[in-house]
This record gives sequence, C-alpha cells and structure tokens, in this order.
Amino acid sequence: MKRFRIIALALGLLACGGWFSGKLLVRSWTQKPPPLPADTSILQASITTRGDKTWLGQSWLAEREGLTVIRLKGSPFAMGYASGRLLEKKMHTLEDEFLVMIHGYVPQSWKLHVLKTYVTFRNRHLSRFVPLDYRLQIFGTTRGCPDAHPELGDYYDRLLNYHAAHDISYMMIDNPLVSKAGCTAFGAWGNATADGHLITGRNFDWEAAEVFSRDRIVMLYEPDDGIPFVSLAWASMAGVVSGMNRAGVSITINGAPSSLPGETATPIALVAREVLQRARNLTNALEIIRTNRVFVSALLLVGSRADGKFVVVEKTPETTNVREAQGDTIVSANHFETGKLKDDERNLRYLAEGTSLTRYRRLNELLQAQHGHLTPERAAALLRDRHLPGGKFPGNGHRGTLNALIATHATIMDLTGGIFWAASPPHQLGKFVAFDVNDFERELPARTIPDDPMLGDGELEKFQTAQRALQEGQRALKNQQATEALAAAERAERNNPGFYQNAELRGRAWLRLGRTEEARQALETALAASPAFRSETEQLEKLLQSTRDAK
Repeated sequence: MKRFRIIALALGLLACGGWFSGKLLVRSWTQKPPPLPADTSILQASITTRGDKTWLGQSWLAEREGLTVIRLKGSPFAMGYASGRLLEKKMHTLEDEFLVMIHGYVPQSWKLHVLKTYVTFRNRHLSRFVPLDYRLQIFGTTRGCPDAHPELGDYYDRLLNYHAAHDISYMMIDNPLVSKAGCTAFGAWGNATADGHLITGRNFDWEAAEVFSRDRIVMLYEPDDGIPFVSLAWASMAGVVSGMNRAGVSITINGAPSSLPGETATPIALVAREVLQRARNLTNALEIIRTNRVFVSALLLVGSRADGKFVVVEKTPETTNVREAQGDTIVSANHFETGKLKDDERNLRYLAEGTSLTRYRRLNELLQAQHGHLTPERAAALLRDRHLPGGKFPGNGHRGTLNALIATHATIMDLTGGIFWAASPPHQLGKFVAFDVNDFERELPARTIPDDPMLGDGELEKFQTAQRALQEGQRALKNQQATEALAAAERAERNNPGFYQNAELRGRAWLRLGRTEEARQALETALAASPAFRSETEQLEKLLQSTRDAK
C-alpha cells in the first residue's frame, strides 16, 4: 500500500509539473504589447457630445442613414484607444457572438482548448510581422475597451490574433466558413462605364455570426502618418477587407484555394491596410503586396485612379502574380487564373467542387450586358443579382448566385469621383449609403442607392421561413420523423419555389417512407434544379441510383 501511495504521489507531482510547464510555455508564446508611446494624452481625454456626434479627442462616432460611422484621427495609439472607448458595446457584442459561433463549430471544451493552444503556438512570432503602428493601434484598443473575457487569456494577444482570423481559419480545413467561400468582386473603367469613371463593387460573403452583418461599421481613417482612407469593417478591426483611400487606390480581399498555413506571416487584412495607408498608385500597391509574406492564399482586386485601371493580384505564401484585364472590366471570384497557380491541384479541385466559376461567369455576363452603361446604381443591381449564368432563377439562397443572401457586407466605389458606398444590412439588400472620401464630414443623402425591393415585398421573410423549414425537416429526418420532414419540405417549396434543397428533402423523406417512385421523381427534380456543389450532385445521384436498384 505504501508503494502505491508513493507511485500515486509521484504521478501527481509529474502531472502538476506538466501542467505548470504547459502554463509557462503558453505564457512564453503569448504576444506582448509594445511599449506605451511618448504621447499618452488621449488616456486623459473625456467623451463629449457635440451635435449628432460623440467625440473623444480628434475622433468621433455617429450614425449616418442607419449605419454606424467612426472617424479615427491621430496617432496609432490614439486612434486605437478612441476606437475601444467609442465602440466598447459593439466590441463586446461582437466577441460574445463570435465565441458562440466558434463553440457551435467546436462544441467540445477540450478540443477548443487544444485549438487555442495550437493557435497560440503557431502565432507566437506574429508580432514580428505586424508593423509597430498597427500593434500600437491594437494595444490602444485594449486600453480603451475593458476585457469582457479575461478567462480567455491575454487581451492584447487575443485581439492581435483576431486580426489573423481569415488566415487562422485555414487551420480548420473543413471549416464551412472556408470551404464554401463565395466572395465576388469586379472593376470597370473607360468605355465600360457610363461616364468613364473607375467603378468597383464587391460582395463579402461570409456565413458567420449574424452580428457580422448587423454591426458592420464604416471606418474613416485620418492617420498622422499616411493617406486618409475609408474601410467597411467591424469594431476593433485595424485591418481592411474592403476600402479606398484619398489618392484613389482601392482594395478588396477574396479568399482563394489554400493549404494549411505554414510559418507565421502578416495577416492579409493588415497587408490591405498598408496598401490604403501608403499607396498612391498600382506601383506602390504591388510593391507593398509583393514584399509582405502572408499566411495563406488570397485574391486582391486593386484599383488606381492614377493608372486608370484595376488588376487582380493572386497572392500565395510563395508567389505574387498580377492578372491584367483583357478589356475594360475585370472579375475576381475565388479561383486562380495565372501561371502555375491556375493548374495547381487545390485550384482545380476547388473549381470542380465550388461555385467560383459559376459566379465568375454570371458577373462577366452581367458586365457585358451593362457595357457602356454601368453606374453605381447598376453596380448595386449586379451585386444583388440572384440568377445563374444564362438568367436561370434557381430559387433564393443558391450559392452559385452572386447574391446568395449570406453577405456580411458589400461596397461600391467610384475611384474617379472619390465616393464610397457601404451597404446597409441585411446582407447587400439595404440601401447603399454614400461617403465622400475627400471630405469625411460631408454627407451625401442624394447619392444614396435605395433598398433592394426584396426588403419591402415580403420575399426575404418568405426565404427565411423556407430556410427554417429546411432545417426543421433535416432535424425531423434525423429523428426518424419522415412524415414531418415531408411536410417541412412542402412548406419550404411554398415559400421558396424551385430551390433544389426542397426537392432533395422531399426525396429523402419519401425514401424513408419506402415510396421509391415518389422519391425518384423528387430527386430527379432536385438534380434538374442545379445543385450548387459537386458533392451535392454526387449525393443526389447515389440516392437516385438507390431508387432504381430498389425496383
């Protein structure tokens, strides 16, 4: 017995030692904030209200036609601190709902802990690849906004890693946020537009927590060092995914086929931020993109008023390729088209399985139809289009359409006129509010692009009802309730006619009920309705074959 007690004590000491060593390791991997800057006077500033704006130092927060707008002016630390103070409630809400979303994908606490430790280890050198100005801004944000989740570890380290969320997500290669990416963007100029202006538009499709669509923020930056710019983003975000600067340079980011991240590098959203804050033309922008190492692959649509055109930069951890337009329009979806990248196995697999080529073809088709007549208003109609190539309407929510009703935001930019439009929620259906890039104080209500008619005619509500019916039907099938699933499929079809998933659910329900002829007809209907992904087509074909084998 004494020997067992000694062994148990030794094992206990080893376990404690391992736990303590693990804690020390994690602490050593945690990113440390930079030293405070010489000027910290912003820490003593008070929040005041003047007219319709809430001020802190030189920065202010306001609502403009229903959109939250923040103007950040000053040093990096001062801009970050003002952002944290003025957007505190939105920051807390964003992190709360983001964490709920993550727990939905990784419900087991131990798995989440392992993933968090892995990310901390992989990104232990992240600070080396983030310019000091941006680290100071992020540090300022943590000083301005109290930490709502201290149990998650160091606040600065967490916020810094959030800026690599796009890149980190590729560590979960089957993550639906990545595997079904659907961003689409275009640039048009010269004879393609009604007045020769350079116009770009983009949908940022990311089926994340609803807060990312609801709480989008227009960020007006006036840094002490650099070019003023506009970005549509979220509370606490120092990086850029859609933006335009006062020199007439624009940039938008689309996801691209990628492998697991290799060595730590610069988050792509911070590369885009550097382009807007530093570049005055394509030469400047391409130099910044080329010289920055990145985690994972991305597609960047870059425009320049000085150069009078747009290009697509295909960026990977190893390569930077530039795709020039064949005419006066260019489209970026989620696949590569240049050099060896276009023939890469991952790219070919994504082209075969995903929706990138379908959306690419539809947008080119629409641009051709609008050639010579494109305006910002018509650009909004393109971004809201819900048809497949050739004009076929497949029902609402089809991932092969430009507007699959999952966008967290959308933008239109007129580089020639210096106007930036940000879509109001939901998705890209709300009005596009105009901002003057050359004068942030100036409001442009006359340039507002109205809501999509879908918001006022009840079609959106019907679509949402259909989506709930499909979810209920799928749960019913799992619970062996085929009759209830069949009723849900019919309810979905009434509210969103022609959508292939309605017929698929109906076919699966009939199969469960042993009605093979009815199942065969429903599955044939689903196949004829153009499933979005190859994997869905293959599953339907297998089910259909099972009905034939049963005869």
